[in-house]
Amino acid sequence: DMRRAVSRLVAAAATRAPRSGPVGRPAVGRRRMSGSSAPTEAQQTALLEHYAMGLREILAETENLSDPAVVDRLHALRERAPVALERPFWGAQFLAMAFGHELGFAAANPPALRAIFDLGVAAAERGLVPFQSVRAAHGQLKQLGLLSCDVVDPPWSAAARETETEVDADADAPTRAERSVTAWSLFASARFRAAASELARGLQADGVAVVDDALGERHAAAVAAALRTFRETETNAFSPGALDRTGRSNAGARGDVIAWLAGDEGLAASELSKDRRRTTEHVDVKVTAGVVAQWMRSCLGSHLLESLPTETLLPSDAYVANAMLSAYAPGAPGFVPHTDCSSPSDPRRVTAVYYPARVIETENEKANADLALDGGELVLRPRDADASRRRVVSPRGDRLVAFWSDEVEHEVLGVKRTAREERLALSFWFLKPRPGGARS
Repeated sequence: DMRRAVSRLVAAAATRAPRSGPVGRPAVGRRRMSGSSAPTEAQQTALLEHYAMGLREILAETENLSDPAVVDRLHALRERAPVALERPFWGAQFLAMAFGHELGFAAANPPALRAIFDLGVAAAERGLVPFQSVRAAHGQLKQLGLLSCDVVDPPWSAAARETETEVDADADAPTRAERSVTAWSLFASARFRAAASELARGLQADGVAVVDDALGERHAAAVAAALRTFRETETNAFSPGALDRTGRSNAGARGDVIAWLAGDEGLAASELSKDRRRTTEHVDVKVTAGVVAQWMRSCLGSHLLESLPTETLLPSDAYVANAMLSAYAPGAPGFVPHTDCSSPSDPRRVTAVYYPARVIETENEKANADLALDGGELVLRPRDADASRRRVVSPRGDRLVAFWSDEVEHEVLGVKRTAREERLALSFWFLKPRPGGARS
């Protein structure tokens, strides 16, 4: 019937069950290993049952789902999860699956459907379910004519306009206040979807791709501010970058410090203001480091999956891995030449790097030209290629880079002592399917 069909569609769109193996496993290249093995299929089943039964109980007992206390109950539900994961956000997919099923069950009751969906939106804004899962469910519901939400899918962000000037020139366009940059508008960006498609075409043609102005001025500024804030306020989260999976480091061979971002940084309940937690009205969620990590993984991953040939990549919601924020201080050595995918058992296929805008960057050409004086360039050498294919990529702000992890040797050049600020970069590795369709 209609209810079951919608339930299957929305649950599938909201998330895929993470595959056994990488769930709960530290991201490739993590320095401090937890020593814990990945949850078994039985443990994954226990997690799904825990969230499904817990969410059903909350919905059955609550009359007003817009009460902020309901989201607190969801947070408590995560705290009581039967399997302890190294990063709590790694369990967010299971709560997203539970939401997907409940949305399907409520399909015939529009008020209930809307209330449950709005609760899912609030849960995403607290770092309890992935933003991309809510957007995927919204896309299915909107396609079926059951629900539409301008918060999750801001019309101005999804519009195929390239510049602020073009938007302002439209008499029917939203006001600037209505076009505030939020976590949701970052995920909805049509401009970034086009940039990701261009990135995929470059990968297929050359094995290396560079796309400038990937987000545009306003979103790029929000992303840069979020990452800089995390770097400045969470110094204890950073440690010397490792040279390999053993965790060994050598400052002469690799001069950065790194932090692994799971996806809820800046969104956790303890990090929200009391005013925000008390309100019953929607408040725009600003971009945080966790939002950026989710965007890098889920949003870019989804766009690449759509643009690259089938079986090139494993869906990024089928495994657990963190985004890596790296920082090279002025005068820091770079990173010696290496290939990310170092053995046949290494599942990494695409390395993606995003350079946030730096404080010193402006629109004038002189300032952009001066960036070259700071160093920190990324040097790419495709395997079995002649010297003419060697590329030197400056860490210019709002620049997105991707290359085949198992085919392109690369290095980071040292940052000059005269550099005016740290060189920041956010990286993520997308995995390839195992041969024969085996689970990764």
